Amino acid sequence: MSVFKDPSRFTRLVVVLGIKNLKLKYKNSIFGFLWGMFNPIIYLVIFSFVFGNMFSEIDRYPLYVLSGLLLWTLFTTTSVQIIESITRNTGVIKSVSIPNIALPLGGLYSSIVSFLLMLIPFSVMMAIFGMRIGWEILLFVPLVVLFSIFTFGVSLILTAFNVYFRDVQIAWASFMPAIFYATPIAYTPEIIPEKFRIIIQLNPIHHYVSFLRDLIYYNRMPDAFSWLVVVAISVVSMWAGMTIFNKLKGGFISQF
Repeated sequence: MSVFKDPSRFTRLVVVLGIKNLKLKYKNSIFGFLWGMFNPIIYLVIFSFVFGNMFSEIDRYPLYVLSGLLLWTLFTTTSVQIIESITRNTGVIKSVSIPNIALPLGGLYSSIVSFLLMLIPFSVMMAIFGMRIGWEILLFVPLVVLFSIFTFGVSLILTAFNVYFRDVQIAWASFMPAIFYATPIAYTPEIIPEKFRIIIQLNPIHHYVSFLRDLIYYNRMPDAFSWLVVVAISVVSMWAGMTIFNKLKGGFISQF
């Protein structure tokens, strides 16, 4: 099947793969997608009790944390879903002629659907903790699109290398907590000593979280530089991901 010769058929394939992922993920589950809220709620409770008094100068601290956890949840669920998309579908790759890229895209589709469902309880919680709705909220959709592009690019790189080195997914699971604490989710960047703030600036997720906080926490329009940064990161990430994935996909079958 060619992606460009029959785009509608390819799109249907991605949707079918995405639905399959959702069914497998929530099979025999009573609460379904609500389990995806479990970790964010735990983080929120811990941060509120442990750091709430420490960061008392942060107005509506639970909302501040939630605005960061929202994107972090999308990042972690998407990357974990995609990184195994090739290795857990070896039978499909061997028996059916489909574009390899359809499998990671199916993982992205299922993650976004789960994310959209989780927006309901997330929105209720943020409203409880003082979120004010302004016209800036309209920019939430393009931000999620840009962040999904960035996450997909990163995940493609991990997916491709994971086919050759299965330690990649294990290492990624171990590395994610470090990325989490290197992202100003439970704290403000200002508490980091000046000489170490470059580490925060080099963390791509930080720029998306700051952008989202402008929209739903500060109720203000992100400046032009913020737009430029998130667009550039997304474009570079997708380009790098597609380049590496396309170079390595030729040897996927030989690894199974």
